[in-house]
Amino acid sequence: MQFVIIDLDKPQPPEQQQLVKKYFKGYIPHVVLLDANGTAVYNQSGEVSESQVSRILDGLFDGPSK
Repeated sequence: MQFVIIDLDKPQPPEQQQLVKKYFKGYIPHVVLLDANGTAVYNQSGEVSESQVSRILDGLFDGPSK
C-alpha cells in the first residue's frame, strides 16, 4: 500500500501530473483509491470517513484473489 499526497501548489513529477489530470475534479479535498491494477475503486471530492476508507481497503485486500 502506498499513500501519495499531492500538493497542487507545488510542481509535481510527470507521473503525478498525469494522475492529477486523470482523476482530480477541481475540488479539495479529493480522494482517489486505486487497486493493484491502477483502476480507481473510489474517486470522489469531499471528505471521506476513516470507516468508509477502511471498508474499501478491506474489500481490496479480501477481494476475489482466490
